[in-house]
Amino acid sequence: MAVLLIFLLFAVLQIAALFYVRSIVAASAADGARYAANANVEPGAGADRATALIREGLNDRIAGDVPCTGSVSTDPASGLRLTLVRCTGSIHSLLLPVAALIGIDIQSRSLEEGP
Repeated sequence: MAVLLIFLLFAVLQIAALFYVRSIVAASAADGARYAANANVEPGAGADRATALIREGLNDRIAGDVPCTGSVSTDPASGLRLTLVRCTGSIHSLLLPVAALIGIDIQSRSLEEGP
């Protein structure tokens, strides 16, 4: 019975850690997209800002495992220009066997400001 409870505790801790990392990455991507949507700011600057925020909120290893990219797209419904910051990668599991990876794919969009 004790083994089952310990296994359940570790599973809950793993899920909590995954949601924490996902939350930090999502907030960083959203902030990077808003930053890059400012007038005269390149989309790559938003990706750099998101990566820096991930590094600040978590650590260098996770920031390297979940790289962010910035690009410009168009909203199909309105035709307005959007800045897109996408953070994609995988993180190592804390409690699962060694080399177990969990994928993360976060996208954030923001309307660009006009000149």
